[in-house]
Amino acid sequence: MAVSDFGAPIPGNSLFTHPPGDRPWERPSQLNTVEEALGFYFTSLNDADIIDDLMTVLDMGVAIKPVVETMYLSSVMKGIHNLDVGLLVAPVLTEFLATLAKSYDIDFKFTNKNPQEEKEERNQEKIKMMLLSAIDKGIEAEGEDDKGVQLLQEMAETLDAAEGVEDKEDEQVEPPQQEELQMMEAPPEEAEQTMDVDEGAGLMSRRGTQDG
Repeated sequence: MAVSDFGAPIPGNSLFTHPPGDRPWERPSQLNTVEEALGFYFTSLNDADIIDDLMTVLDMGVAIKPVVETMYLSSVMKGIHNLDVGLLVAPVLTEFLATLAKSYDIDFKFTNKNPQEEKEERNQEKIKMMLLSAIDKGIEAEGEDDKGVQLLQEMAETLDAAEGVEDKEDEQVEPPQQEELQMMEAPPEEAEQTMDVDEGAGLMSRRGTQDG
């Protein structure tokens, strides 16, 4: 059944579904410097409940990088700061959460990516491309019935099957949603960058037990 293009939205139609500036991220941001943004985040993180939730998420196996990305993207969507500032504060927030997780003996990880696995995947792709090239040359020279060509085809099929099994087995933990982070809706008037966290709250109570 043919689909007509005349009923489809025109390019840029989404820009006119609401008045300009109606979205928070379309208006000038509330914080414009890295220092102001860091003050906002450190003040927000000076809340035992927020720290407890974040440490619970990290303890569940969620990597720090997607947590930080969710934090600053949420602020961008709320118009607190722009994306450039978010990218600049991300490394600081990452190191802060890593240091905090270490202090509470949480076996955390920075990212879900595994460099060794990525290297192996690239090698498999390279081998697969070489096999397909050899198969094409073999078919052109000897025909599809050639035993060598059939062996190469079996090897390529085995690689495809192995990749399919790995894709099914790989399960990535989803990063926390914006609501779970419980970030503040608006920046404070005065940013406090000191961290006075109640170590006995929630998940963190185990530290107090160990120190005792």
